[in-house]
Amino acid sequence: MSIRHVESEADFTEIVNQYPEVLVDFFATWCGPCKMLHPVLETVSEKLDGKVRVAQVDIDQHQSIAGAFNIQSVPTLIFFKGGKPVLASAGYMDEAGLMKFIEAAQAK
Repeated sequence: MSIRHVESEADFTEIVNQYPEVLVDFFATWCGPCKMLHPVLETVSEKLDGKVRVAQVDIDQHQSIAGAFNIQSVPTLIFFKGGKPVLASAGYMDEAGLMKFIEAAQAK
């Protein structure tokens, strides 16, 4: 399953409520670490296909969504379970780090 790009506030709400577990990447197109994280997210998305939905929010296009979650830096990852944020982390992660982050979030 490919990474879903959030198009609107309604789209964001639908994604986090439609899927039991969602990993949301808050990013910016000008952010170097965000660009480095993207292929890691793609790999993890494929590995977790059907279990965890991966979505991306461009903070410049969707400032209201970023503001609602007090995003201070990018990339910031927030893991949602049942529509509620359970764990967040800012900064680049390699694949192993991202998998550990997801496992920790799933355990909450």
